[in-house]
Amino acid sequence: MRERLRRIGRNLRLARKRRRKTIDQAAEMIGTSSSSVRRMEAGDPGVKFSTFLAALEVYQLEDALRFAEPEDDVIGQTLDRQRLPARVREKKEKKYDF
Repeated sequence: MRERLRRIGRNLRLARKRRRKTIDQAAEMIGTSSSSVRRMEAGDPGVKFSTFLAALEVYQLEDALRFAEPEDDVIGQTLDRQRLPARVREKKEKKYDF
């Protein structure tokens, strides 16, 4: 997990630099402190998830984030297929003979 956070942090740092923003400018745009931006870019797991999401939105990268999308859940799809019945039967109508 830590390596993934570091990679995300590096990517966000690169996005900030490509936009020619300082850490202070990015912090103001994201709505957090400069130290939180530094920690986020370092991949600190103590940074709130909402800070990462806000940075993606500010850098207009929110579409690049595919987080737990159902179509990406290969294991879940496999389990769903295994649970499907082999055949589907028509339900019998209840007959009330009173």
